Amino acid sequence: NTTSVILKTAIISGGLAGMAGVGELCAIQQRLILDISPGYGYAGIVIAMLGNLHPIGVLLSAFFFSVIIVGAQTMSRMTGVPSYIAEVIQGMALMIMLVFLLLTEYRIKAVRK
Repeated sequence: NTTSVILKTAIISGGLAGMAGVGELCAIQQRLILDISPGYGYAGIVIAMLGNLHPIGVLLSAFFFSVIIVGAQTMSRMTGVPSYIAEVIQGMALMIMLVFLLLTEYRIKAVRK
């Protein structure tokens, strides 16, 4: 029963997301644009992972990411530093978190013979 509910939920949410995308393209943009998606889905996955799938953690990591993105855009306008530095910082934050989880979940134990 659980698998059926998960599958139905995924189908319904995918359909709603598709309808939202069609509404965006047909009503607002009125043409197909290559870069229509700014990558919110991928950012959401990274934010959820960085927040360890906890609601408060996700809020904090989303705030952290928004500060990085806005700061990088402002820094790009004022100093000419490329705004892609934000993606590098986000990737580094995710890698540091994943390494930390790896080191805390799996401990190396010495086995004596």
